Amino acid sequence: MRLCRIEIENFKGIRERELIELRPITLLFGPNSVGKSTILQALHYVREILERGNIDPDVTIAGGLIDLGGFATLVHNHELHRAVRLKVAMDLTDEQGAEELALNSGLSLGKPEFSELPVRYLVGESQEYRDYAIVQELALEIEIRWSEQDRTPYVARFAVELDGEPFAAIITPPQAGRAQLTDFHFEHSLLRRALRPDERDEEGGSELAASSPLEDEIFSLAREAAADRSTPDTPDDKLRIAVETAGGALPNLDRDLVLAIRDPDVRKAELEERTPRVNGLRALLSEMVLGPARIIRDYLGQMTYIGPLREIPTRGYRPQVTPDEARWAQGLAAWDLLYADRKGDLMGEVNRWLSGETLLRTGYRLERVEFKEVPVPGVFHQIFERGLNDDDIGDLQELYQSLPTRTEIALRDFQKGILVAPNDVGVGISQMVPVVVAALRKNEDVLAIEQPELHIHPAIQVGLGDLFIRAIQPDLDSLPFGGKTLLIETHSEHILLRLLRRIREKTHDELPPTVAGLTAEELSIIYVESDGQGVRFRPLRVDAEGEFLDQWPSGFFEERAGELF
Repeated sequence: MRLCRIEIENFKGIRERELIELRPITLLFGPNSVGKSTILQALHYVREILERGNIDPDVTIAGGLIDLGGFATLVHNHELHRAVRLKVAMDLTDEQGAEELALNSGLSLGKPEFSELPVRYLVGESQEYRDYAIVQELALEIEIRWSEQDRTPYVARFAVELDGEPFAAIITPPQAGRAQLTDFHFEHSLLRRALRPDERDEEGGSELAASSPLEDEIFSLAREAAADRSTPDTPDDKLRIAVETAGGALPNLDRDLVLAIRDPDVRKAELEERTPRVNGLRALLSEMVLGPARIIRDYLGQMTYIGPLREIPTRGYRPQVTPDEARWAQGLAAWDLLYADRKGDLMGEVNRWLSGETLLRTGYRLERVEFKEVPVPGVFHQIFERGLNDDDIGDLQELYQSLPTRTEIALRDFQKGILVAPNDVGVGISQMVPVVVAALRKNEDVLAIEQPELHIHPAIQVGLGDLFIRAIQPDLDSLPFGGKTLLIETHSEHILLRLLRRIREKTHDELPPTVAGLTAEELSIIYVESDGQGVRFRPLRVDAEGEFLDQWPSGFFEERAGELF
């Protein structure tokens, strides 16, 4: 499961819609203050909306320097009549192969409410349906508008796409309580009825019927639902079902869709008779419409953001025991994680990279140092103050065991053979530790890093390229928990050159022993520029030789050539 695409319109410096294809490693280059952070801010905004229902955010869950400043700051040119549109797409094929997806092509699950609705689609959002999931890509688009009446932003449209095709959307005018489920795409290939083996012709025939059984069910349901036909920009003949939402068009993702069936013409007995079918349809629509949003919410909820300025642990640093994601932005969460790593598995892997001759070669390694603390005044202290005698030996042993223990993580300087505190070494090492820890820690997520090369020697920067390649690998013995998606804002030519070299070496089967290779399809290089009309994201393609297929907009790090020649 990976984030594969984001589309942005009327957000920050972006006016016209920009489509940014993301790969396992995506590098963002460009001048300062041109808008490289816009992608990161857009992802944080989507996360705020889905996770906290926060449509007007300033300080975010991610913390650090990410202060979005509210909708009025986020909308392009602060023009409140514009609609901000953000679309996030995810590739799910990493978790299930095509053959498995093709086999699970029907939904019945032995449940009577689904017995006449054997559609092909299930996203596998809920654990119960996960083995039946066949969707390979899902996308969610959120449109945010400004309500002049309420002087606040609201979600005006919440639309779902499955395998590149629109499925359905929730829309609403600014007034509360007017949300409707609409824009059903009944011709969607995933919604066509899946034929059971006994329904196919003798020669096998197609596994799919021409129409979807959902269409009749939803039309029937719509006749019983309150459908307001005054919704702006909605044709009178468009099918709509009134739904209850958490606010605007944003549904409550923590429960199934609540369909507002309240037509007075429907007899109570008829509703009771249809209850099992209605409940089944509601569960199915929840899986189709809310399932993608839940998957994206949960995935972005694991996003790790490391800002451009990482704090250095002070002397006598006390780690925070309760995990706080916002501490990743300043890098302190990495040190908290190292202190909590009692078994030493993570620290061992971090040290392998910090000190490895073929890896980062920093000349340092992390070591856990423990101290016994003697309270003053206290019994232990008082014994030494008055002077020791033979009767004190037994008491001292017992008192020693009861002394509190304090742990510190220090750096071993190989050249000098001494232990030093993090703030006693060069700034570059302390800036790099959070990047290394985040790349190696056990979770699959989006890892967004600003300026990973900050204060780091070029020889170490190229090693970061190899670290990033390792971080995206899912099955390496030394890093079995990888599979991350990296989004890196950088100015480092050295990181880029190492990645291009690994592509070339993999193509020619010339990789050094134990070194992971990279393919051109796993790397996305995006140059961010402004043309006076807005921010543009220009992809720079790379071939299997590690050579650029597209010309670097302003020359490839032309300052170097200008100074040398």
